[in-house]
Amino acid sequence: MKERKERRQRREKTERTELKEKQAWFGLATACAAVVLAIVMIIALAGGEQPAIDAGNVGNSSDSSDVQTPVEEDLGMTLPIETVAVTNEFGFFYNQTLDCYYHHEGVDFIAEAGTNVLAVDDGVIESIYSGDVLKGTEIVVDHGNGLKTCYRFVVAAEDLAVGDEVRRGDVIAVVADATGNEYKDGAHLHFEIMENGKTVDPTAHLPFEEK
Repeated sequence: MKERKERRQRREKTERTELKEKQAWFGLATACAAVVLAIVMIIALAGGEQPAIDAGNVGNSSDSSDVQTPVEEDLGMTLPIETVAVTNEFGFFYNQTLDCYYHHEGVDFIAEAGTNVLAVDDGVIESIYSGDVLKGTEIVVDHGNGLKTCYRFVVAAEDLAVGDEVRRGDVIAVVADATGNEYKDGAHLHFEIMENGKTVDPTAHLPFEEK
């Protein structure tokens, strides 16, 4: 009896020893596999395909597809006179000088003689006309796209000539002494806007709310 018990104990001890050895080998194998997998991943990442570089574009800053051209902000029109005081608006009105009613094709800005007159937007001087006594000197600026502006009862700036380019806010003239077919209204700027040859209400374009 005693001998059988001892044999059983030795067998159980041997089985426990073998189990521990198997567990140890399994743990070691798992660790080795993890290390091998990590090495493989590092090699794969290090030797991965790099993005292709077009040698023809390296250092080529003149490629129009890559260069972004700044777009100038359209500020719209400014006012032709810095201090706004309108006497006659666009539309049907009574002309004191001619003593009659007719359609007023612009806006009249009251201003003392010598007050600066500004180009309301970028453009080119189309004409400077002073051959009509009733209208006084008249300057027309072409802004492109069928849009033109007219400045009447003014004295053109010195050296201003047809074909000159002007920028928004440039002084192109000064207000003249009261004259022409609206002289009873006193010194003022008569201002018109034409779209595709048709006179339109300037208030649709001018920023009166800024003043």
